[in-house]
Amino acid sequence: MYLCTPKLDTGFVKEKTRYITERDGNLIPGNWILKAPEEDWYDYKNQKWANLYVESEGIESYYVWIPRYVYKIAENERMDVKFVDTNNNFTDAETEQVTTWQTLQQQGYQVPEAFYFGDNEEGEKNTAIPGYWMSKYQLSDLSNDDPYTIDFATTATPGTITIKDIKTSTDKGIAKYQYALNGKIVHESTEPENHVLKDLAKGNKAINVSALDDKGQIVGSMTKLYELADVNTPDLTGFDQDTTFYVYWDENGVEHNEVPINQTAPNEWYDYGIRSWANIVTRNNGLETYLVWVPRYEYTLDARSQRSYVRFIKGTGTDTTEGYQIPEAFTWGDDGSTQLKGYWMTKYQISDDSNPKMTAELSAGSDVIRVKNIAGSAMTENIKFEYYINGSKVHEGTNKAENYVYTGLEGNKTYTVNIIARNANTNAYIAAVTKKIETIGGNAPVLTGFNESRTYYVTFDENGDNMKVGDKIKNDGSNAPKDWYDYSSRKWANIVVTDGTVADGKITGATTTSYFVWIPRYQYSLDTVNQRTNVKLISGTGTQTQAGYQIPEAFTWGDDNQVQLPGYWMSKYQMSN
Repeated sequence: MYLCTPKLDTGFVKEKTRYITERDGNLIPGNWILKAPEEDWYDYKNQKWANLYVESEGIESYYVWIPRYVYKIAENERMDVKFVDTNNNFTDAETEQVTTWQTLQQQGYQVPEAFYFGDNEEGEKNTAIPGYWMSKYQLSDLSNDDPYTIDFATTATPGTITIKDIKTSTDKGIAKYQYALNGKIVHESTEPENHVLKDLAKGNKAINVSALDDKGQIVGSMTKLYELADVNTPDLTGFDQDTTFYVYWDENGVEHNEVPINQTAPNEWYDYGIRSWANIVTRNNGLETYLVWVPRYEYTLDARSQRSYVRFIKGTGTDTTEGYQIPEAFTWGDDGSTQLKGYWMTKYQISDDSNPKMTAELSAGSDVIRVKNIAGSAMTENIKFEYYINGSKVHEGTNKAENYVYTGLEGNKTYTVNIIARNANTNAYIAAVTKKIETIGGNAPVLTGFNESRTYYVTFDENGDNMKVGDKIKNDGSNAPKDWYDYSSRKWANIVVTDGTVADGKITGATTTSYFVWIPRYQYSLDTVNQRTNVKLISGTGTQTQAGYQIPEAFTWGDDNQVQLPGYWMSKYQMSN
């Protein structure tokens, strides 16, 4: 009775090791040791031994299991062998009678030294092992001049891996190609054709392609592991959270970059196990810069295959696997004492100030943001436009002259507007405009102090022309016309004080007429580069300003400058006769 079954739980990479069964003198490959073996894998009663096939980076080796046994030389000078357990006891397969090691020793049996492992304090081997794997032969070597028997390339996207470009180097005939995923054969062909593995869940993947001869024996095999990479999470500090976007490509190869990094990253953002790297794009006044995250890793060079092997390192540790090294790029500082978890590397900048791919004019009102004059070198025919605000898509249009308006917004609030141009047929990304813009929240005109019987609202058309005198004011402003002013369009509040008669929007018979414009409270800064003044309206009468801004003295009143004004009326001109 054979007791010591082949030991498979240590020493072998399960995704690269297969059961081999001898049938009719041929060594036929079976399951990978991820799964149970075929029933006829071995039969020691009939001298059918347990065999394994191991492939590692194209190097192929066969192993045979030698179970623990005792032996003696019989009278006919033949070897008498009995398989035993690790206590060297023998059990008869038919009677189940146990013969102890003590009795076996008296009968002249002994145990080969190979079944003892490790030294005790006296230097004697004292650990009994159930058996050992012995290498039978190796089919290929590590010579740089010896190409792989079989090799292939892969491309991966989230959910798919494509096996392609299968190459062989052998003078043996190949009758069949087997494609396997995680130890399961998923496809067979008589030619080295491409094959797509679809609907893959996240996790480790073992991809194998084996070439078999007409007897079903292995001619060559190659396994490539796609491990669930445990990498350092991309560090997004230092980027503008509103105008920096995650970048990923869907299963159709379409680029997506509409989700800002102030929101949760899309599931498709990256997966280093399938070489899908973390990318971002930053947008600043028409400029787009793409960056890729390089997480900390160690690498080794394989001269035989002319390629490097990479293993990611979690954290900032400096210990490496034997034969591996960490690139200097992950060490920072003059003394080299700062170890980086990773770094962002610029991929490319796809636009510049001299030839922007896309531009748009944006203006804000108290509760709206207006878009007009979309232009740029990439604005050709067959384009659709996606309109986002603070990362949420709110509209899709097909006309660059649509002049879309974001409505229902809050006053005195900064919004991030993102307009993406895509091909209307393929959905391919073309260009984008991203800007931060603050809605207007200027203080409403204060009408107290004016004579209601002699003061009138004044309005102008959208071009600032065709002045019209309207109704008499109320001091609380409750009857102000809707189109009286609109600070987002630089349309200011005007009134007129007159002793004349108003009819059909005009003044007649006046002896004195004075026009006034309301200047709401604001802060300003001087832009010396562009030779202009930047103005931001202030709601209320607060004195706090943004960095680089100041409030004009005109909004401070009183001898002790303690009164802060919401705005003031400035005389435009006085007409009298």
